[in-house]
Parts: sequence; C-alpha cells; structure tokens
Amino acid sequence: MLPSRSRKLLVLSTLFIIICIVPAFSAAADDEWLPVNPADLALKDNPASPGSNAMILYRQEHTDGSNAYSTEYYRIKIFTEAGKKWGDVEIPFLKGRDDIKNVRARTIRPDGSIVPFTGQIFEKEIVKAGGFKILAKTFTLPAVQPGCIIEYKYKIQHDTTFYWNISWSIQQDLFTRDANFSIHPPYGPALYSRSFGLPQAVRPEKQKNGDYVIQVHNIPGLTEEDYMLPEDMLRGRVEFYFKSPYQSQHQTTQQYWKDTDKLIDSAVEKFVNKKNELRQVVAETTAPSDSPEVKLRKLYARVQSIRNLSYEDHTTQEWKREKLKDNNNVGDVLSRNYGYNREINDVFIGLVRAAGLEANQVLLAPRDERMFMPNLEDASELDDDIVRVQAGGQEFFLDPAAKFYPFGLLPWNESGVPGLLINKDGGDFVQIPQLKSSDAVLERDANLQLGADGSLSGTLEIRFTGIHASSERQEERTDDEAGRQKDVSKTIKYWLPATAKFEVTKMSGWDGSGSLVITGTLTIPGYASSAGHRLLLPFTPFVAAEPRSFESATRVNSIYFHFPYQQHDDITIKLPSGYSLESLPQQVPGMSQGAIQYSITAAARGGTLEVKRSLEVQGMLFGVSDYPEIRNIFGIVRNGDNEQAVLDTPSSASKN
Repeated sequence: MLPSRSRKLLVLSTLFIIICIVPAFSAAADDEWLPVNPADLALKDNPASPGSNAMILYRQEHTDGSNAYSTEYYRIKIFTEAGKKWGDVEIPFLKGRDDIKNVRARTIRPDGSIVPFTGQIFEKEIVKAGGFKILAKTFTLPAVQPGCIIEYKYKIQHDTTFYWNISWSIQQDLFTRDANFSIHPPYGPALYSRSFGLPQAVRPEKQKNGDYVIQVHNIPGLTEEDYMLPEDMLRGRVEFYFKSPYQSQHQTTQQYWKDTDKLIDSAVEKFVNKKNELRQVVAETTAPSDSPEVKLRKLYARVQSIRNLSYEDHTTQEWKREKLKDNNNVGDVLSRNYGYNREINDVFIGLVRAAGLEANQVLLAPRDERMFMPNLEDASELDDDIVRVQAGGQEFFLDPAAKFYPFGLLPWNESGVPGLLINKDGGDFVQIPQLKSSDAVLERDANLQLGADGSLSGTLEIRFTGIHASSERQEERTDDEAGRQKDVSKTIKYWLPATAKFEVTKMSGWDGSGSLVITGTLTIPGYASSAGHRLLLPFTPFVAAEPRSFESATRVNSIYFHFPYQQHDDITIKLPSGYSLESLPQQVPGMSQGAIQYSITAAARGGTLEVKRSLEVQGMLFGVSDYPEIRNIFGIVRNGDNEQAVLDTPSSASKN
C-alpha cells in the first residue's frame, strides 16, 4: 500500500557521531580509507577545547536525493579513558523505512598499527513512539584506548515510497574540527536551504555537476543536559526544502500562508464531501436532544473506534500483503473502518459538520521536534494536525486520531503551539492552549511497615492520570501483560533507592480513558539507619529525579519541562512494636508560591508516621537566567525529601 495524503510526514534528523581530517571530499569506496595525518596520531588533547575526552577530527557526509540514500564517514580521536565510550557506535534508523548497509570500521593505534573491525553488528530498539519504532545498528570497535583514532562509515538507504527530509546535523556531541557535506539534489523543484544554531550562516555552494557542497571547521559540541529542549531544536544544522510551483518568489509571508491554506482547504473539502454517509453515522451515533458537547463526545468516541494504521508497525511488504486500499474520501474510511491519523481527524471534521457544528483542520509542528517559525515559509514542518470545533459557545481543540487520549486531552507535543487554521479565509494562525498541571497527575499511595532492623515493606499503589496515563498506554500498546509489567516496574524502580525491590501484583486501566492503576509490593532493606540507640527514618522512600538534574552550579541550555504536572504522595509507615517517635523536624522546607510549588508534612498518629508530599510544576520553559532559582527550588525539594523522623528504640525507652 503506497502512502496516502493523510500519512504524517516523518522528519528524520540524522543523530550520529564522527571522523577524519583530509581536504579531499569525494566519497570513499567501501574498503578504502582516507590517509591519516601523523600529527593527529600524536595529538594529546584538543587545542581548541582543552580537557576534552575525544574530538571529531573529520566528518564526511554525502546525500543522494535522487536515490534516497546518504553515506557517512567519521574519524574520532580518543584522548581519555572516558572518551573510550565513543568506540561503542549506534547508528539510528527507522524500522521498515531505512536500511543500514556497508558498515566498515577500524581502530588506529598511536603507533599507526591498524585493528579492523570484524565483530558482530547488533540491532536494538532506542525509541518507540507515535506509531514509529527507531532502532539502532550497534557495534564496538576493537582495541580502543586513549591516544588511538577510530573511524567508521556506512550507507543509510531510505524507502523511496515514504517521505524523508534532507538535513545535515552539522553540530555533534563532540567538537568537530573539520567536516565536508555534499548533496546531489532530487529531481523536481528548486532546492533551498537554511541553517540554524551555527556560529555563522552556512550556505551550500552549487557545483558544476549540480551538487551542493559546504565545508565547516571548529564546531563546538552540543552540551547535553537534563530537561533541555529537544536536541534537534538546538543542534546546529542545515535543512533543505522545496518551494511549491504555485509559490511566487516575491510573495509576502502572509500571502504564502494564505495560498497554502487555500490549497489544503480544497483538499480537505474534497475528502470530506460525502454528506449522506456522514449524516447517516451522525444519526446512528447521536440523539437530536443531545447538547453540542454531548454530540461532540459521542462522535469523538465513534471516530476513535476506527482502526488507526498510523499506530501499526509494518514494513512496505507487509502492507502490500494485507492488501489495504488507499482511502479517497471519508466514505472509504467509514466503510473500511481503517485510516491514517489525518484521515481519521478528517472524518471527525465531516461528522461534526454533518451534526450542524463548525469544525476545521489545524496543522501544527509538534514541539518535541522543532519550534515552528511561520516566517520561514515551510509548510512541510506542519506535519501534524488536530481539529478545532466551535460548539455551544465554546472552543475545543481535539485530536481523535490520538488513539489513547480521551476527549479534551491533547498529546503534550501538540499543546501550546501555533497552528494554521484551514478554512476558506486562509492564512490565519491560532494558538493551541497550554496543558494545565491537572492534566498530568501522578499519585503514589504507600502503606508500609518498618522492621526493627530498619527494613521497609508493604504495598504501593500508583495512579497515572491524564497525560501520564495516555502516554503509558501509547508506549505499551503492542506489549503483552508481561511486557507491560516489566516496563512499569522499571519506571517505578527509578523513583526508589537502588536497594529497593518492587513487584507488580495488579494492573488496571490499560483499556480505559481514566486512571491507569499499578499495585505492587515494595521492600527496601536498611531503609532506616541506626544512630546510637535511635533509629533515623526518612520521610519518603521516593527519590525525586529533578534535584539530581539540577545539581550543577552552571547551566548552558534553557530548562524545558515537556508539560506542567503534579505529584501527590500519601505515605503511611507503621512503626515496629515498642518504638516511639522522639522528634520531627521543627520546620520542613517548602515552596508555596510561584511556578513550582512543593510541600512535605509529617505527623505521628499512634504508632504510625503519616507523610504527605506534593510537587507541582506549572511552567514549561525557563531561561538560563532562571537556572539559579530553579536549582535553589529543587535543592529545597531535595532537602525536604531527605528530612527524617527520629525514633526511640525499645531499649532506650526501658532505660528511661
């Protein structure tokens, strides 16, 4: 089955590592290597960035747009023991759409002797989201030690029946001394380029053979930090794009979007123009007495029952074997009961209009991929869509094609961004609302018993609500019960001390739209520690991730939380027989104002310690200048979480 107009455009940015230094540019043959400069073998450090663990001496990339493939050639100098990790190579690719071929690699020792790579190449999954699975070819170069040079090359072949973008990730995680890039353009409209995040504008130069070429030097590595914007937004890069034949070279930005809007609106109107079929489904699904919102909810549920092909992981050959046909209109989608994301949302538009309400497609760029800038005049960036509905005096932004998201809840990457409203007027952008912290709630209830030896055991119940629940359902949609248990156990153990053991005993809510509930047993040896005749009992067994991410005194990147969220913990710890509470901290740190709020309280009731903890993050993006305050706030969180109750042991009580 060839891809239809409704399939989301997939943007793949190559996220790799690096290679050699030579002025030559033509792509090397599979078994040929560029010569090695003896000075590079003798190099002890990166003179442009002293103290580096490794650096890219040279990198070469060639893209053949006509035949949909790229070749990569990397050479890396290893300086330290820590730099040896670059000998473990991962080459990402999209399952079913890409193929990695002709992998060659070798290690050059400081004395110039060569150790070729003759080992195995493995495959592992690194990302699974949104109906796509990104895998990686992995291998380890031999004899990697400080002072050596490693180099490798490969070819990545794209499936020509699918869209693939043409971009160069100029900036890598390591400092790049020299790099050459070339592209043989695909046939068709003129090719344009733009650069982002580089020290100066980079403009590929056209060669006599029609290829475009650039050479870059001394590109700093990208600093990776927790809670940063997606790397593809920050990484210095060059993107290539086309301008549509209908687009005038002298039109204004407003006119560009107006023309784009009209073209897309015409296609949407044609696709949804099956009024009889739509009215029949509306009559079967809703009642005349239903309020506008009730009608919307019923139609939303009806559309979500359609088989969503965008969530299915098949190769081109598998699609052909199933003999699925392209949908030409909403009637096809309804009668066949399958479609891709955009087709399903278009069916919703048609049904809502057939019910007498106003509905329009809204195109957007997901903010986990990029920050959309209308002035760049690139409609291909708007590769996602939702639906705006006006009904009963209210405005709704909905995405029924987001299979695991209930009515009124958008995936986080579709919220808080501008979207192109598709209508007859043309060219208008609307702002899609931000999520609220109440749209992503995590609740953890622990009912625990403290042993006289300081061990802690009991039951733990976790409730994922809103974004948390929907994203978990989406991530685990293809796994069986055992696979889900394994994955959620891994997530929960990340919140706990390293010695903790958690075993899932019950899961519910995988098939619903409410809370996802996980119940299990928890054991933590040595949770409470002895201090003379006393026992020191930490308030909470949960280890917050945020303070660990903001320990550094300095910050390079802005702080980016994907969405606002809330955490609420209710912890009950029953004390051992004969033990009593001697004291609680006089004043526990907390924050009750601002975009980040935190509180933790403890109280003794009989032989039980009850702890309530709450963390709420209401903002999403904070500048580097805000980092000292963010760091201070999460320092308060860490200190509060580390507070302890002091218990009297039975022997101490008898002496008194």
